[in-house]
Amino acid sequence: MNIRNLLLVAALSATFMACSNDDDDQTLTSGKILFSTTVTNPSGDNGSGYLQSVSTLEGGINYSNANAIPLGFGSYPCVCKSGNIYAFPDYMGGTELKLRRYILNDKNQLELKGSMALPANSSATIVVEASSEKAYVSCQSLDLIIVFNPQTMTEMGRIDVSDLRNEGVSAYPGALYIRDGILYIALEQYNAQWMPCENALEMALYNVSDDKFIKKIRNTSLCLSAPSRPIDNQSIFEDENGDLYVNCVGSFGYIPGLNSGIARIKKGETEFDESYCINLSETKVSGLSCDYLNVLLMCRYTSGGKMYSYGLAPALDPTNTNSFTARTVVPVVIDLYKKTVKVIERLPLSNGHGVAMGRYGNKMVYGSANDEYNGFSSIDLSTGQIETKIATVQGFPSFFYSFE
Repeated sequence: MNIRNLLLVAALSATFMACSNDDDDQTLTSGKILFSTTVTNPSGDNGSGYLQSVSTLEGGINYSNANAIPLGFGSYPCVCKSGNIYAFPDYMGGTELKLRRYILNDKNQLELKGSMALPANSSATIVVEASSEKAYVSCQSLDLIIVFNPQTMTEMGRIDVSDLRNEGVSAYPGALYIRDGILYIALEQYNAQWMPCENALEMALYNVSDDKFIKKIRNTSLCLSAPSRPIDNQSIFEDENGDLYVNCVGSFGYIPGLNSGIARIKKGETEFDESYCINLSETKVSGLSCDYLNVLLMCRYTSGGKMYSYGLAPALDPTNTNSFTARTVVPVVIDLYKKTVKVIERLPLSNGHGVAMGRYGNKMVYGSANDEYNGFSSIDLSTGQIETKIATVQGFPSFFYSFE
């Protein structure tokens, strides 16, 4: 199985690309909560996505897709601090090649504000905004970053990272993050099988103000590979100290020795911190029957070093040979400062499609595709109280975001 399929097995979420061939305004039912669901074929390897806006999760409501916008298959949206919501074409291709920008309007409805054509076979999945008039979108398969104006949705320039590739691989830009005026570009360095070839972390640092490369950084001492999960815009994040953390996906556990875990770049520095590493192949997970996780799929940082996540452990469902539908995804909480990982008890296991996660007030919401229901559960960040089945959905819950 190549890594493009592994990305789908491990993430398997709806892409936020409307399937229509025009840019007519599309609106949803009113609400400040966004979520998507994925409805798949029986084997789970293809299907459709649906996005909707709702006002609440409480009350055990069952949400159908009757009022949802149809979506493609294979990527997550990016919701920026500005309120812009970016929707991408199908990650594997096959849908209209446009990046679309939505907002929640005065009625809390999703409103299409514009679109921009993307190159063929671009695998675009990550957007970061430098300002109201300048943003970057990563086109992974083309070793390319496109600079564009979010207001007009017009291209302003291109950043070619192909010269940063190592011998025999493609640079493959992953997640993006801007800190202190520097655009950090994760370089996955994948071979023809879409796998890393060595335990090395590399990133390109780019100056936002003058649009010039600063340098490429490289680390081999941490024994991790593949910095960032390329379809999750929160796989690079910042804590309250200004330190930058990177979720490194390695080989998703499929090639022993090519490791996944967490790396750090400290505030005021531009090199990987050689004193810090969480190597998942060496970090036992408290409460996990099989001890170790292959990879962290979703990362949602809160505060105080606490990061909530969905981890993948195929050994949790060893008799299910269909990696698309097996219940192998487990909710965990990670203490980045103590370097510990713990299963969140009473939150159900999910399959690779049901990995929605997001902050909702003082709760962390987990979407779940489990044996009893498809829907949402939560954990109170202060008390640890668990609520299950707070809402159910049609399909597998693949994305969650609350503006409240």
